[in-house]
Amino acid sequence: MNILMPQLGETVAEGTVSKWHKNIGDDIKSGEILFEIETDKTSMEIPATTDGKLTKILVNEGETTSVGSIVAVIIGEGEQPPEDDIKEDTTSENINKSIESSQSDLPIKNEESFTSKKTSNLEIVIDTDAPEWFSFLNEVQTPDDNYEAFSSKNIDIKFTPLAKRLANNERVDLIKLADYFKKNNARKVNRKLLEDYISSLSVTKARSNISGKIDHVLYPEKVALNRIRRTTGQRLSESWPQVPQAFQAVEVNFSNLDKTRNELKQKYSDRDLKVSYLSFVARAISLAIKEYPLVNSCFSEKELHIASEVNLAIAVDLNYNGLIVPVLKNSDKMKLLDLNENLNDLVQRAQNNKLKQEEYFGGTYTLSNNGSMGTYMTAPIVNPPQVAIMSFDGIQKRPVIVEDSAGDTIGIRKIGVLGQSFDHRAFDGAYAASFLKEVKSIIEEFNWNSEI
Repeated sequence: MNILMPQLGETVAEGTVSKWHKNIGDDIKSGEILFEIETDKTSMEIPATTDGKLTKILVNEGETTSVGSIVAVIIGEGEQPPEDDIKEDTTSENINKSIESSQSDLPIKNEESFTSKKTSNLEIVIDTDAPEWFSFLNEVQTPDDNYEAFSSKNIDIKFTPLAKRLANNERVDLIKLADYFKKNNARKVNRKLLEDYISSLSVTKARSNISGKIDHVLYPEKVALNRIRRTTGQRLSESWPQVPQAFQAVEVNFSNLDKTRNELKQKYSDRDLKVSYLSFVARAISLAIKEYPLVNSCFSEKELHIASEVNLAIAVDLNYNGLIVPVLKNSDKMKLLDLNENLNDLVQRAQNNKLKQEEYFGGTYTLSNNGSMGTYMTAPIVNPPQVAIMSFDGIQKRPVIVEDSAGDTIGIRKIGVLGQSFDHRAFDGAYAASFLKEVKSIIEEFNWNSEI
């Protein structure tokens, strides 16, 4: 049986084998971890799907290969090893099979009416009507307009499926690409030719952005960027110039939450229950989105597409080796304790590389937590196709003015800052500020005892 490189994400075109757990000649049982792969978004353990003996390893540790390629061969009992040399299986039929077998089923919801007191006068489109290029994953997709334009030109140049997918991922203008290859008398564009072309563009762009040469005496040490770091840089570099981002922040009094946290600690002393401030913030965001659904949307040129679910994407640091954003699905349907348990489990498994494939995708709003680092305020960058992201920073005891029957006095309160960056095309500052105010109000005034 040929073991293929799976596709872990709609736009992932290749993967790197980071570790082999088995050696040639080992007996393999179905379900045993065979190898680990690293993609642009994450690392994942790949189990064997059949019993047999591992007879060939075609992709060594550290090597990168395309989706659908054969990485190893397992021979079952009574089977004969193939006589011919195994080559990369990159036909469109086999790649499509690999894609179908590795992608998770995403729920498809029927169109339904969506009303809110904050949006009753707005024309809202449910996400099932989103444009074809809108991704339900935490990835940036590109419209197929340039492919249609390319076809209308009747240019006699063919793209292999992998080349077309790579061009889509890298936002390559196919008209310019076709002209480039036409000048070089190329009739068929494969992955290697396309990568060379993209590299030439990257070099040209880098040269135009660097004012001078690097002083290697002053900067002698080189640190290679891993795939997650490179992809993060690429995505955010695309977001920053393309999305008109604005930022707002509010101070929030977290003092009242301590009463609830202490009550929970006493009530569940046998479980050593700890409810983090982050869980309260996540719950408050999930509740506030019901009143301000535009923050939970996708922007297109003529309309907003409101997500039918509230799926909180939680930014998780991997010990300074990169950032991943696993997703807490349907967070609005979880009360505080359930949310706290699921959130802690999600973050812990993310840090230990134990996430399921579907947990990387489907985020509709992102929450970034820098509080443990003691930061005061962070302005995060929006992750398209989402239109907003919130940062939660450190909570500190501060002197504040307290109003009571005796007048104004100075008191000590636990104060933290919530900051939100948003796509100004999706909504204006007043709407964004109202959402922030709602989150603040829920944290400070909500009857949290009703959640326990």
